[in-house]
Amino acid sequence: MPTHPGPTVTAFKRIALTLGALIVLVTILGRLAWFATPQSEDEIERVMGFQVAATQAIATARSQNVPGQSAIQATSTPAKPVATEPTVETVHRVTEWIGERRFREAPMLEQRVAAGVLPPVEDRVPENPLVVVPPQQMGPYGGIWTRFGNGPRDVGILDDRLAYEGLVRWDAMGKDVIPNLATHWTIEDDGKRYTFHIRKGVRWSDSHVFTTADIAFWYHHYLLNTDLTPVISNDFKSASGVMTMEVIDPWTVTFTFPETKGLFLQKLASGRSQEMCAYPAHYLKHFHVDFVDPDWLEQMALAKGFDLWSKLFKEEWEWRTMETPRLWPWLMVEPPPSRPIRLERNPYYWKVDPEGRQLPYIDGMTFEIFDNETINFKAINGEIGMQSRHIDFRNYSLLLEHREKGGYRVFEWLDGSSGPTCVMPNLNHRDPLVRELIEQREFRIALSHAIDREAINEINYFGIGEPRQVSPPRSSEFYWEEFSKAYTEYDPEKANRMLDQIGLTDRDGSGYRLLRDGRPLTLYIETTNQSSRELEIVASNWREVGIQAEIKELARQLWTERKRALTFDVAVWGGAAGQIPTLDPKWFVPVDVNNWNAPAYGRWYQTQGKQGERPTPKIQEAQDLWALLERTVDLEEQKRLFRKILELNRENLWIIGMVGERPSIVVVNDTFRNVPEVAVSSWMFRTPGNTAVECYAIDPG
Repeated sequence: MPTHPGPTVTAFKRIALTLGALIVLVTILGRLAWFATPQSEDEIERVMGFQVAATQAIATARSQNVPGQSAIQATSTPAKPVATEPTVETVHRVTEWIGERRFREAPMLEQRVAAGVLPPVEDRVPENPLVVVPPQQMGPYGGIWTRFGNGPRDVGILDDRLAYEGLVRWDAMGKDVIPNLATHWTIEDDGKRYTFHIRKGVRWSDSHVFTTADIAFWYHHYLLNTDLTPVISNDFKSASGVMTMEVIDPWTVTFTFPETKGLFLQKLASGRSQEMCAYPAHYLKHFHVDFVDPDWLEQMALAKGFDLWSKLFKEEWEWRTMETPRLWPWLMVEPPPSRPIRLERNPYYWKVDPEGRQLPYIDGMTFEIFDNETINFKAINGEIGMQSRHIDFRNYSLLLEHREKGGYRVFEWLDGSSGPTCVMPNLNHRDPLVRELIEQREFRIALSHAIDREAINEINYFGIGEPRQVSPPRSSEFYWEEFSKAYTEYDPEKANRMLDQIGLTDRDGSGYRLLRDGRPLTLYIETTNQSSRELEIVASNWREVGIQAEIKELARQLWTERKRALTFDVAVWGGAAGQIPTLDPKWFVPVDVNNWNAPAYGRWYQTQGKQGERPTPKIQEAQDLWALLERTVDLEEQKRLFRKILELNRENLWIIGMVGERPSIVVVNDTFRNVPEVAVSSWMFRTPGNTAVECYAIDPG
């Protein structure tokens, strides 16, 4: 615990000035190389050109509205700062197979077929395989995709982002919902009834056929089972209850809601239909109490170290379990704690390229576990295949400097988030005196004015970013500049006045403000080692205005547990769904327990008042607007209602933003093909899954 408010932001500025030559060099490199790739002739890049080209690329995409097909364009050679039209190249798109049933397969699978281990490829792919049209080239087969994670659980992104296999998907630019396991769908009865037609003959990795019976197993025996799903997500219910499901035939399924569910299709594309299609009934029923003797199942669970059958079931389903059949492009063959963790191609994968080559092109994937610093060192050294996760923006200039030697390219994907760092004071704080402060908008606004975002931008992002609140980015149809800029001016004098005006006038000998009971006002900023450098600036800024602020780094699981238990002061996480904020509204309105700034209010909404806490009037107003938004399929009405939610956020500032509008950097080995130079990166689009990783290829040249 410090005995004085700590280093001032002026000290940070002096550090930045001391490193002036480096900052100038980095800025020049950033402006010269912002859109550069090894294929560019002039290797000239500019920061301002990034936003121009990005906006134009998205506008081009939106003008080509072909249902079920991506016609998005990606910037190859950027526009000049005077807003000339960028040169574009097509990202991947999908279509249906209409040719004869003559297919090709990877050499490693040909050998298994010849040995009689596998049936011919024509017997492994469905009647109508999904055709993925690569953006650059078809093939070649082979190669291993090298990736790095910072812990075994980090490999779990395989399930969410690399095996993005649901009924539908988002395209690479987050514009269209496109076919995947479903070939087509209909929306009827004013958005109450959704019918999906799935591909005939898709097979699980153990060769069993995937049908609507598997989706029915998920619905009846997972979603509706209270041991496995204690609280059903709002995405699967409306005001009057949970959606119903009807199996029409093995290839057709209908979901019906009591009221209009206007965002259901988009939510399915954002991951919800992945879970629908991830439960092979023929395998998992052997671990479910509805299908086997409860006593026998309990003994099996105990033998494997679980006290409940539901824990055994979840363990069998989890991504690391090799025996569970999957619909993924690659399958786990050496799970943790193996080093490296290793995956191989799925012989029964159900997608092909336009010439009938069964995907994926790449034979396998490896994950090695290192700390973030080592991961970045390996990226700079050219040891990564393709990766954005854990690539630190502070290493941007080093990555550019070493790309030729390391044999890789650096792509800049549009950041589809609402901000890389969201500072979330706990509106449900258990300490009544601290809660009394956090609930006051003036206190939250004072915290915002106390933050020197320009210093954070210069030190962390080389001046490339933009000080802003947690709000939709410029490329979003929901963008509102007034909210984006609200309360972002660095004004410690104003912050001090506001804190004085709400009664925090008494201080201790170290200059820290005192609560009404005489305790120093202390705020622990809890993080999982995300953006810790900029948080040190935030903590220093808050100490300057008399708040004893400290950084507390936690393991991700503990961080999550503390949020749900309400035992925290300030949480920090990255915003997800800025591009289409209606996909993940928790950054703007508490709608479930995962609203880290107000978990109890979110639980109250999710359970229709049965659990959690009744929210304050302003938050309840935002929740009521959200409920109306979910009950309309009209996009303009959704935008109008969400604007009102943004107006409440602008007024109340429930979450504090830092710096945004900087790209997500992607390191791509020179041998990799079909990785788009421009895409929209967001958790809600399951990036890089929305870029069709199954069509990535490794071409040694």
